[in-house]
Amino acid sequence: MPVKAVLFVSFFFGALLSAQEVQQIDLTAVRENRDFRAPTLGRSMNCDTEEGTRALRAVRVSVESLAPTHIHPKEQISVILKVENYGKVPIVLPVGSDVADLHPENGFGYTASLPLMAGVPNGTIRLGWLELYGSTWKSNTTINLEPGEWITVRGNITVHNWYESGQSAVAYSNLLLYQRFFGDSPEVGENCFRQVSGGAITVHFNGLRQSP
Repeated sequence: MPVKAVLFVSFFFGALLSAQEVQQIDLTAVRENRDFRAPTLGRSMNCDTEEGTRALRAVRVSVESLAPTHIHPKEQISVILKVENYGKVPIVLPVGSDVADLHPENGFGYTASLPLMAGVPNGTIRLGWLELYGSTWKSNTTINLEPGEWITVRGNITVHNWYESGQSAVAYSNLLLYQRFFGDSPEVGENCFRQVSGGAITVHFNGLRQSP
């Protein structure tokens, strides 16, 4: 086999091996946080527009499953999200379900929010969200996600906001990641990451169900 072909095959299978799911997170038994707030302490890891053009870190969130797709106000929907490292360097993500995992004695703490959004004619609405917490001090609450690797997050969301009955919209998600340092002296953390649009699913809005 020619040298170029060998190099191509080696590169192809090397990339294929690195592209894999590394963890599944089930939040279906976790009580939903109804108060959506960005952490008041710490810094956002999301790049702004200018930073994003130079960022080596990138994350793509896809809606893999959503049921039911015909949704009613204040009812629960089940969602599966794929959170993928779409960049060129590793990125640290929290994978814990308890906010207590955010408070280490020393090291970095992370909060991740995965909002489920719906694009409607006059903008976007937030249907609900899933949250993850973790710290570098507490084992098994963070993961170092290599390029091409992903985690799958499953959870239940109560529909907080909705649109006019009979209308359809595209439901999608993204990652809001915050980092905070705990300890005697601050340290330099990771660089920001850019968002890459992922897979979406069409949903249909219905009115409030009538009580029997």
